[in-house]
Amino acid sequence: MRVLGITSSGMTFEGESEYGAHLIWPQPVMTLAKFTTSTDEVLVPASTSDTWHCYFREDDFDPVSRIRRGRFYQATGQESNWKAFVPPGITIAAAHRASNELEIIAKNYGAFKFSMQKSSDLYQLVVLGSSTAFSAWTLVGIETISTGEDMVTLKACQSMGALPDVYWSKVPIAHRYEVQEAIEKLVDDYRRAVPESVIDRAREVAAVVLSSYLQNKGVNAARGKDLGALVKLLVEDAGKHEQRIIACAAEIPQRLHSRGKHAEKENRDDLRPIRAQDAELAVQCVGVMLCDLRWADWK
Repeated sequence: MRVLGITSSGMTFEGESEYGAHLIWPQPVMTLAKFTTSTDEVLVPASTSDTWHCYFREDDFDPVSRIRRGRFYQATGQESNWKAFVPPGITIAAAHRASNELEIIAKNYGAFKFSMQKSSDLYQLVVLGSSTAFSAWTLVGIETISTGEDMVTLKACQSMGALPDVYWSKVPIAHRYEVQEAIEKLVDDYRRAVPESVIDRAREVAAVVLSSYLQNKGVNAARGKDLGALVKLLVEDAGKHEQRIIACAAEIPQRLHSRGKHAEKENRDDLRPIRAQDAELAVQCVGVMLCDLRWADWK
């Protein structure tokens, strides 16, 4: 059986128990991993004390799109005593230089295979890292490669602090997918797209959030309305002084969106141009809305 072996010093080897192993060089990025779902309000990372803990072996990472590709390995509960072959150019003890071999003891990790149920779970999340620092990622693709291992594509869930952590169990289930999809599109554009595009995305999230909230309260007139009309419905439903922060926060991306239109620029000569800071403000307003609705919290 083909397995990975990780020594007590953190060196990673690859091989089979009956044929020995070789040092993987360059050393791969190995990160503790734990599977969970987006409905969990508290994310708990994995620990090596967990009997069947997993590692994510990173093969590729794009920091712009925040996409990672790699393979998962799960602890087998066994150890291997290997004579491992070391690549040329790697410094080893003088006693082993003649044969270019090392005798090592390594904990075994076998390739983790995904069931169809796991791969089709819309809200499947992966927590990467340990208790000292960790991040959440979404499973977006799985392919079986020639070695029989599953190559997995992960997408970052976090927005570099721009948005709060959403408690998905508190988002109305009838609209949960739409809210999640809108937020993901905003996160995709944040720090990448031009400010006008980010503001457009923030405006769309604000509209989806308000519509979901009002429809869940029984305000059926909210269905299909744009953001301006939704703000009016919110004030009518809650009263002038209730939910005022949510209403004001929603109006900001609405107003900034209008400033980005060509007609608005031509009609108002004194209108200042949209800047990156305006886009950040629009995103922050979405975060305030989510927090005041008790759907999220800043961490």
